Amino acid sequence: MEQNENAKEPVYLRELKPKLNSKIKKFYIVLGMLLLLLIPIMFIYGLLNDRQNYQQEALSKVRLAWAGAQVIESPSLSIKVPGKKEDEFKYLTLDNYDVEIYANTEYRKKGMFKVPVYTADVVIKGDFKNTYGNVKNQEVTLSFPVFDSKGFTAPPEVKFLSSEFDYINYTELTRRVSTNLKTIPFEIKYQLRGSDEIKVITGGQNNKIEIEGNWTNPEFTGDFLPKEKEVRDDGFEGEWTIPAIAASSIANPQAGVSFITPVDNYRMASRALKYSVLFLALTFLSFFIFEITSDKKKPIHQLQYLMMGAAMLIFYLLLISCSEIMAFWAAYAIAAIMTIILIGLYTYNVITAKQDKKFAFIISGIMFILYIFFYVLLAMQDFSLLIGSIVLFIIISLIMYSTRNVDWFNDNE
Repeated sequence: MEQNENAKEPVYLRELKPKLNSKIKKFYIVLGMLLLLLIPIMFIYGLLNDRQNYQQEALSKVRLAWAGAQVIESPSLSIKVPGKKEDEFKYLTLDNYDVEIYANTEYRKKGMFKVPVYTADVVIKGDFKNTYGNVKNQEVTLSFPVFDSKGFTAPPEVKFLSSEFDYINYTELTRRVSTNLKTIPFEIKYQLRGSDEIKVITGGQNNKIEIEGNWTNPEFTGDFLPKEKEVRDDGFEGEWTIPAIAASSIANPQAGVSFITPVDNYRMASRALKYSVLFLALTFLSFFIFEITSDKKKPIHQLQYLMMGAAMLIFYLLLISCSEIMAFWAAYAIAAIMTIILIGLYTYNVITAKQDKKFAFIISGIMFILYIFFYVLLAMQDFSLLIGSIVLFIIISLIMYSTRNVDWFNDNE
C-alpha cells in the first residue's frame, strides 16, 4: 500500500515551508496566459507582413507600367574634335542651370491598393561656357539623361543657338554648329511621368531649381533643403539655389521632392500591433485587481482570460482588414467599438454572472480610455514617448492605490 510522501515528512518541516497563497498563484496564472498569447500575436505579425508584401507587389506593377522615381541629370555638351588617329571630345562647362518643374499628381489603383503617380512638365534653361573658342562647323552633342526614359510622353523640345537638333535618341541630340559666342544658351522642354519622387542632379556653376505641384503632403529630399518652401492646402512650392562650391564635396548632389502617402494604413497597423502586449497586460491587470479586491470573490478561470485575450487580438485583424477599404481612423474606431462591446457583455454575463453591472461598465470604460490613449500615441509620433510615459505613470499610480489594502502575504480564502 502506497503511503503519502508528505506523511513521512515531519510536521515541523512542512510548517517551515513557505506557502504560496492564492493571490500569487493567480498572478502567475495570468502572467502565463499573457505569455501564451504572444504566439497568436506573432501570427498576426506574419499576416500583416504578407499583406504589406502583397501591397508592394501591386504597387510595383503600377510603377512598372507607368514609370518609376525620376532623377533628372544635368545636361552636358560635347564638341567632336577630329584627330589624327581617332576623334576626341571636348566637354564644355555648364554655367547657369535653371530647372522648373510642375508635377501634377494623381492616384492609380491596382486592386484595392493605390499609388501616387505624377506627370511633370519640365523646363530646363541654361548656358555652357565656350572654353573651346571658335567652333567651325563641328559636331556637337547635347545630352540630358533621365533615370527612366519610359516616362516621356512626347519627344522633347530643344532650342540650341536658335535652331533645332537632329535626333539621335530622346535624351541625346547632335548637329553641326558654327559659333564664336562665349556662352552657348539652350532650352529643353518635355513632359515626364513618374512615381514616388522626382529629383534633380545639380551640375552647373550656378544651379536654381523650382518644383511645384498639387500634392499636399510633400517631403523635400536630397542633399539640400529648399531655400524657400510653401505647403498649402492645394499644393506646394520649393526653390533651391545651389552654387557649385556647395556641391563640390558630394557625389551626384541632388535636390527634389518625395510624394509620400499621408497615412500608410499597414504602417499604422504595425505600430498599433507593437502596443498589443502592453494593452493585454493592462486589461488583464484590471481583471486581476478586480478578482483580488472584490468582496464577492468571483474567481476568473484561466480559460476566460484566454478568451478575452483572443477577443482583444481579433481587434488587430479587424483593424488590418477594415483599413484596406477605409480610412485608418474609421477602421480603428469600428474595431475598438466592437471589441469593447464584446468584452463588456462577456464581463457582465459571464465574469460577474450578471451580479455586477458596475464592473462591466468600469472595464468597458478602461478599455475605451486605453484605445484612445494608444490611438493618440499612433497619431502623435513626435510626442508619443512623453505622453506614453506620463500616462503609464498615472496607471501605475492607480494600480498602487487600488491595491493598497491587499495583504499579499496572507491568504484570505
